[in-house]
Amino acid sequence: MDLAYLFEHAPCGLVTTQTDGTILHANATFCGWLGYSLDEIVDKRKIQEMFTIGGRFFHHTHWAPLLQLQGSVSEVQIDIKAKNGSVLPMLINGSRHQQGEIRFDQLAFFLATERKNYERELITARKSVEESLASLRTTQEKLQESRDMLGIALRSARMGVWSQNLIADQIWWSPELQQLTGHSDNEYWESSQAFYQIIHPDDRSQFIAEIEKAIESKSDYNVQFRIQHKNDSWLTMETRGHATYTDEDQALSIVGIIMDISDRKAAEEQLNALNQQLSIADRRKDEFLATLGHELRNPLAPICNVLEIMRAKETDDTFMHWSRDMIERHVSQLTHLVDDLLEASRISQGRLSLRTEPINIDDAVQNAVESVQDLMKSSEHNLTVNKPQHPIIIDADATRITQIIVNLLTNAGKYTPKGGDILLNVFKQENQAIVSVKDTGIGIPAEQLTNVFNMFSQLTPALDKAQGGLGIGLSLVHGLVKLHGGNIVALSDGENQGSEFIVSLPIVTNPQEALPKGERAEDGQKDPNIANHLRILIIEDNVDAAESLSFLLEFNGHTTRVAYDGASGLSAAEEFRPNVVLLDIGLPDLNGYQVAGKIRETSWGKDIFLIAATGWGQDKDKALAQGAGFDRHLVKPIDYSELTALLSIAVLTTAND
Repeated sequence: MDLAYLFEHAPCGLVTTQTDGTILHANATFCGWLGYSLDEIVDKRKIQEMFTIGGRFFHHTHWAPLLQLQGSVSEVQIDIKAKNGSVLPMLINGSRHQQGEIRFDQLAFFLATERKNYERELITARKSVEESLASLRTTQEKLQESRDMLGIALRSARMGVWSQNLIADQIWWSPELQQLTGHSDNEYWESSQAFYQIIHPDDRSQFIAEIEKAIESKSDYNVQFRIQHKNDSWLTMETRGHATYTDEDQALSIVGIIMDISDRKAAEEQLNALNQQLSIADRRKDEFLATLGHELRNPLAPICNVLEIMRAKETDDTFMHWSRDMIERHVSQLTHLVDDLLEASRISQGRLSLRTEPINIDDAVQNAVESVQDLMKSSEHNLTVNKPQHPIIIDADATRITQIIVNLLTNAGKYTPKGGDILLNVFKQENQAIVSVKDTGIGIPAEQLTNVFNMFSQLTPALDKAQGGLGIGLSLVHGLVKLHGGNIVALSDGENQGSEFIVSLPIVTNPQEALPKGERAEDGQKDPNIANHLRILIIEDNVDAAESLSFLLEFNGHTTRVAYDGASGLSAAEEFRPNVVLLDIGLPDLNGYQVAGKIRETSWGKDIFLIAATGWGQDKDKALAQGAGFDRHLVKPIDYSELTALLSIAVLTTAND
């Protein structure tokens, strides 16, 4: 018989890949199951690309790490997509090999439907064994005849049979169990005490208690325990069974099946260790992102303050106008990058909450279009906006909906060549509000359409042609859309064929007439003079940020004082008696929460308007600030218009007091 023929037509799919998953060869059985020719997949596809989304995730988090650590994986069930779109459940065994300097993986695929049939047959066989053991006294001859038939199944499943004669106090082990443990003599089953001696001391009392409980309650037992192998190593076992009784309900024997689950336990421990490592890495990533956001925001604060001063000191110098506008654009871009990075992380952890209300989606569209005008103008893009003729009301967070549309338009602007066309189309379709952003840009290869929403994902052409970015914009959009109960899909005919992103959001049924959007309560008075002439104490350890903010506030008519640590800040507050304190959290001695608490404890500090000005901007940070006694929380770099609004509130609060 031709060995090559046997390989090609083996009853399982056989695949050889590079360590990164690139398919080097596959037999005819595998190709036939999935409907691909060999030329369509060899050196052109990675095996993980043929998995469903869940399978890819499992490959990334479990399969690949295990294969790297132990050189093999076994009994992995993953769904694979055939060429015609159907999904086939597969069981996969894999091992890593090396010939010379070349490393490669060999994989064997089995249709899970066939395995399920085998498992059902095995369960039937096990049930037959248990039923035979229950009538052990009268069916010894029949049991012996069936042992040869069951032996193969028991050995392949690393199982054995045991029983305990409660009257004679004798233990019996099947040959399969003797082979598993290496105990082939009669020493360890002359009595139950001898048998219990090879059970791990830490497991012995539980084993005995479970057996006694099953006898007393006439129920099945199921217990895991460790047993000592003949070579002194420990095997992890699982035993299941029950007791038999006389007609007078006297317990005669214990019968059961023992399975060696050592490999399963070892795999579980490895997975637990990997999960723990991933959890630690994930926590460290979150801590790093939060610290990164804080550290990036600190230098942005004085820059933004100086920009406000430059704006206030308006001149006719063209170069100064150009310089200020350029700095503003880049500071705004960096601020958005920091915000997007932190918010994408918060979404992935389920810690981002929405402030929803019925809104007209047209308002969000208008705000978004205004936000990207500079980008469209600098790139010479032709932006066309098709708005709905009638209002479309959705229950949403207006800020987040604007953020979704801005990110989609920004993405289109970045990846569309100069002078390209971008179409924003908003319309109603049944009970959904549809937002479509279509461009004539670099396009997306078909195999990457499902990956573009992953964090830090960028296509190879995008890395060459994009105007910068971390690959988090679309990930953030995807998370925000899902939080709103919506859906987003990416469409493209391929490279250089443009792309389209379609967002679907549920419409409010029977909405009440939308009220005109009013000014926020926290915006306070819009008259810029009403917030003048306040005494403002700035406690900030960043000298540039503190002095530039002090200069800006004094330029606008306020009286300021600056302190660079918590202790001197407390002294300054007692002497200066400010109306407002702008207080950083991360100070070199006392932190901002402690300083705020000490101010609130004094008789003169109860009515001071406390504003936390910090680079820490997550929900937990805002909650900590509120608990420490702060009236408001601002994230660096501070938006001066927002600060002015808060100072207006401080004026009103002071006037009321």
